Amino acid sequence: MPEKRLPLGEAEEDCHPLRGDPPFLPAVPPRCHPRAEGRRSTKTLPWGSTGAPRPTFNYAGGFLATIRMRSRVKRIFRNVNDGLDLIVFMNAVEPHIDLSFFYATGITDGLFESCGAWLTPDGGCEVTTSALEEEAAKEADLPLHVFRTRDENLTLMKARLRGHRRIGINAMELTYHMFSRLRKLAPRNATFVDISEAVVRTRVVKDETEIGLVQKACDVASRAFEDLLPFIRPGVKESDVAAELAYRMQRRGATGPSFRTIVGSGPNGAEPHYTAGPRKLRRGDLVVIDFGAMCDMYCSDITRTVVLGKASDEQRRMYATVARAQAAALRKMRPGGRGNAVDAAARELIDRGPYKGRFIHGLGHSIGLAVHDGDALNPSSTTVLKQNMIFTNEPGVYVPGFGGVRIEDDVLITRSGPRYMTTAPREFFEL
Repeated sequence: MPEKRLPLGEAEEDCHPLRGDPPFLPAVPPRCHPRAEGRRSTKTLPWGSTGAPRPTFNYAGGFLATIRMRSRVKRIFRNVNDGLDLIVFMNAVEPHIDLSFFYATGITDGLFESCGAWLTPDGGCEVTTSALEEEAAKEADLPLHVFRTRDENLTLMKARLRGHRRIGINAMELTYHMFSRLRKLAPRNATFVDISEAVVRTRVVKDETEIGLVQKACDVASRAFEDLLPFIRPGVKESDVAAELAYRMQRRGATGPSFRTIVGSGPNGAEPHYTAGPRKLRRGDLVVIDFGAMCDMYCSDITRTVVLGKASDEQRRMYATVARAQAAALRKMRPGGRGNAVDAAARELIDRGPYKGRFIHGLGHSIGLAVHDGDALNPSSTTVLKQNMIFTNEPGVYVPGFGGVRIEDDVLITRSGPRYMTTAPREFFEL
């Protein structure tokens, strides 16, 4: 698209480059993992004469959770609006696990290989699960159909497909092998419809529970970064910093990191998707630290850049440019804003100075069950921002052979404007 020039003064208005946050709204209280409340009883019901294992139903508690899950399922069907009578989220084996399975069921633990979620237009959802995952699946308050062998799983799948003519699948996350199995088991006159885009449109707008879980992940990661600062010093290896940060996040309640932690020191910081290697940190290095926590399957994603020792004028200029670009983009992150316009606000500010062309990736991405949760803010994005979307805001400047600066925060789009969910300090630390 043609570049749209943003006057520099507009980006700087009322926005200090290092203190450009909007006022914080009250944080959403973290949600407790359901396992902390103990297991609930289950009841077994008859399962007809198909020869398939009998389903178990969880009746105790979880009424509000059940309403929430039915609402999610109905939203998916509304976004498809194609006369479907069934939607299937089918997992293969790791790493080919469809996170929409967890979105539709509300399950927050387990792997669920070869398991499926079977959705109907009335908001119903049933789960086919291996005995290996049965205890975790009981937390869903949904009808469960438990299999112990591959043949039992095939029998359950065929029973779930019986009588359905128009079946939605999430093709972006479904393996060809599993799709072939579904097609073989379905009625001969059944039609399969790819609903991937509708799934993305549904998941990108978070409900209250999801916002709470992302906030929990943001809080854990933010506090862990503060814990980490004294550990960052000359002579420490990048990989040791990454390991320490993962440890700090789990000590504060994370299930684990939400992705492989990036610690790029010196020239390694000029590679946006560098990970963490054996290089030892040196005085004078810029150090780019990109990390996130996972809490109950929901993710956070933060980047902070620090310098070891006193920063040079060039390093200060790079950091201030990126901070101003992030603030400029933040001002555009309001309901009704367009993804490409948000990206342009940061990109054009950077390109007006000495670092033109050094911002080499999109501004941000949606975040939730996945770190990259299906949508993005970049020059080609046509996304219209809506209340309860969560996107990262992560401009960067990269100079090969010298280093990089990236500042990244997770931003909740609220009715009144953007709110940072990540609260790790944004000052340019000289350590």
